[in-house]
Amino acid sequence: IMSTIKVDTVQSTGGGAVTLTKQEGAKARALHRDQVLQSGSLNHTSLTDNATGDFTHNFTTSFANTIYSISAHCDYTTGGTSSGIYYNGKAGTERTASNIAMESYYMNASENRTKLDMDDCDLICFGDLA
Repeated sequence: IMSTIKVDTVQSTGGGAVTLTKQEGAKARALHRDQVLQSGSLNHTSLTDNATGDFTHNFTTSFANTIYSISAHCDYTTGGTSSGIYYNGKAGTERTASNIAMESYYMNASENRTKLDMDDCDLICFGDLA
């Protein structure tokens, strides 16, 4: 037997957030277009543009620790960079509970890495909030 439930709003009896059971939803989500954080981003206070291809996402509510997962992607519309476009967390200690540093870059056919401000960058984070 299959059932379909269609609702516009799900709310707890106390008016707070609904708890997912055996599921997990994104705890932070952002799109920045031309280095500007777009409205509708989830759990973001701001985006810091540190340098070309170097950004920090600042969270409204911190994660419980630095053990959270990220998924990221960028688009770039100018030709010549089709061999690889990346948006990754920076290596080292740049991930904290309250923010994450990211780099956007491309790799050309000679495997040279070049930082670049992309047109659109998406970031989604999963983990436990503090």
